[in-house]
Amino acid sequence: MESVKQWFQDWSDACEYAKECAPDFSFLSSFAFGEPYTALISLAVAFWLLWALNERAIRRKAALLQAMAARAGAGSLDAALQEMKRPPAKADKEEKLAA
Repeated sequence: MESVKQWFQDWSDACEYAKECAPDFSFLSSFAFGEPYTALISLAVAFWLLWALNERAIRRKAALLQAMAARAGAGSLDAALQEMKRPPAKADKEEKLAA
């Protein structure tokens, strides 16, 4: 805890001296094993985020279209089902026997 306190004290002193009060996060750049890897990891994260947002939009649009189709097609599906369940007419039987 003492080292963190010392780091903030050093940063505060440097801030007052240089009149630039931005914290020094240079230690984060060496976190991912050097420059080419940080760029690759950053690109991978950006592409993954773009992919995830796109997938979410596709799912939302598909759910909306499915709900709209269910609302619009409920009556026509019931009518088609009743048509399929209807017994054949006698004229259909006579045509089948004649053939």
